[in-house]
Amino acid sequence: MKSYVLLCSLLFSITVSAQRKAERWIDENKALQGAQVSVSVFDLKKQKFKLTYRSDKNILPASTIKLVTFLGAYQTFGDEFPLLHYLKENNRIYFWSSGHPLIGHPKYKSATALNFLKKQKDSLFFIPRPITSPTQGKGWAWDDERFSFSAKKSSFPIHGNLIEIISDPNTDVLKVNPSFFKDSIFYSKINSAYDVKVNDFKYKISAEKADTLYVPFDPSTATTLRFLENEIKRPIYTGIKSDINNQDYKSLFDISDEVYKSLLHESNNQVSESLLLMISGTLQWDFNTETGIEHIKNKNRDLATGISQVDGSGLSRYNLITPKVLVEVLNKIYSRLGDAGIKKYFAQLNKDGTLKKYVEKEKQAFKVYAKSGSLRNNHILAGFIYSKSNRPYAFVISVNNYRSGKQAIQNTITNKLKGLYDKLR
Repeated sequence: MKSYVLLCSLLFSITVSAQRKAERWIDENKALQGAQVSVSVFDLKKQKFKLTYRSDKNILPASTIKLVTFLGAYQTFGDEFPLLHYLKENNRIYFWSSGHPLIGHPKYKSATALNFLKKQKDSLFFIPRPITSPTQGKGWAWDDERFSFSAKKSSFPIHGNLIEIISDPNTDVLKVNPSFFKDSIFYSKINSAYDVKVNDFKYKISAEKADTLYVPFDPSTATTLRFLENEIKRPIYTGIKSDINNQDYKSLFDISDEVYKSLLHESNNQVSESLLLMISGTLQWDFNTETGIEHIKNKNRDLATGISQVDGSGLSRYNLITPKVLVEVLNKIYSRLGDAGIKKYFAQLNKDGTLKKYVEKEKQAFKVYAKSGSLRNNHILAGFIYSKSNRPYAFVISVNNYRSGKQAIQNTITNKLKGLYDKLR
């Protein structure tokens, strides 16, 4: 009994010491003053927390909610995604969407589905699947609508649901992809820039150097068909769901690397929203965001009470999660991916993706693989840190409602991670 009491006392003293160190770190950093700060560090080998400071308080996760989306997608699809589904019958090929987000995407160039359609000899019939969720998420900011990171959701995303506008200093003509949007874009050259108007929104693009602008469009079945016909250079007819009822069909698959990297390295919002729709599409004919979220909850009931998720990307201001639960999400991801998968899919601090210039003056790309999340006055970094002995730990550092600059917050978080790297064994 005495040994048990001594052990409890020792564990309590260690916890108190760690919390006091966290409090001292916060007090000593002006950038953190007045903010709601939480720090969690979890030993993935021993399966226990090294530090939990305010880890049971709800935070606004921003793009770190993509970790929940990633977990659900990996649990559902693993290393392969269906690009589309199809049925061959009576010299016809009926095909319909899986919700895959990279078909004809201007940044990621997934050509497998288009090449499959091109080589078919039979007549092509497209079966539209409905989306029963709004094309924009709950809690999205209305003034973000004009930006590429707010591309709208759809049942068959094509070209990232974005118009690509390209300038060339050697010509006075802007290039537009998909090309059929050209007539709906108006622009004029004024000195060193083009003033561009699309869907009542105004943009600027450089005329002095090669530049690229991405603008969201309103997705529709008609737009999808027009894009596909332009790409494969042949007509596509429209079918209906009853054409394929009670029939065995096949699926065209592609490896998932590029999708997962676009989600975690580049924090692509349209990809993450599409993944929730894809998950829902494995359960029912129509695509629905809430169904996708509910399916992830059902697969992870041990975490469900600590997550309030309304979208897949983190654009919504309605998402809530506790850092402790976010660590558990990381723990589940690690159990599936292992060290090799973590280093494959996650961006490395100061080296890759959205974390490439996390701290510009920091030259060391030390062993942190993570996902950041930012909304105004809120910043979170969540991921994995490897000690000098290469031992993996999951961590979450959240700074909500700060008043200093974002770069100052990132500098402070990086300094904390340096300290952890030096101390963790």
